Amino acid sequence: MITYSTDTGKQSIKDYEFTRKIAIKEFGTSTDKNQWHPTEEDSVFVMNNLPECMNIIRDDDNFIGFTLIIPSTRELMDNFINKEINENDLWLAVKNRKVTLDNFSAIYLCSAIIDKNYRRRGLSSNGFVKSIRKLIGKKNVKPILFYWAYSNEGKLVADKVAKILNLKLEKRIE
Repeated sequence: MITYSTDTGKQSIKDYEFTRKIAIKEFGTSTDKNQWHPTEEDSVFVMNNLPECMNIIRDDDNFIGFTLIIPSTRELMDNFINKEINENDLWLAVKNRKVTLDNFSAIYLCSAIIDKNYRRRGLSSNGFVKSIRKLIGKKNVKPILFYWAYSNEGKLVADKVAKILNLKLEKRIE
C-alpha cells in the first residue's frame, strides 16, 4: 500500500539523509553552483522545522520516493525566477528564518524523485499536493507556486499540482 509521510507522520533522520544522498546523485547538486547543496545539518533543520515540506513516499515499508517543497515569499520567488538569486540563496533565506511557516506567500516545488518502477502513477504530484495542503492548513493564504524544471516530467508535475490546487504557477527558465 502506498503511503505518504504527511498522512502517516512516519519520518526519521535516516529518511532525510537517504533523500539528501539521492538528490545529490540525481540532480548533481554537489557540482552545480546554482543548486542547493543539502547538508546533514539541512536534513536535521527540515525534519525539526519543516516536516510537512518533506513527503516520504513508501510502498508498505519500502522507500520509493519523496517530494520536497520550500516555503518562500513573493519577493524571493521573483528574485529566483529572474535569476537574481539561485536555489541555494533561496534555501538560505528559509534556513536563516527570513521565511517562516507564518509569513510565506509562495511555495517552491523543489524536488521529486520516484523509483523508476513506480513512475507515471501520480505519486509525485500527490506528494506535492499533500504537502502543500498540510502547509497551508487553516491559514488564510493562497500561495503562488514556482519551480525550476529539471525535466519535462517535472514541468508536467508542476502544471498538474497547480491545476489540482487552483494556484498560480511561475517557472524559472534557463
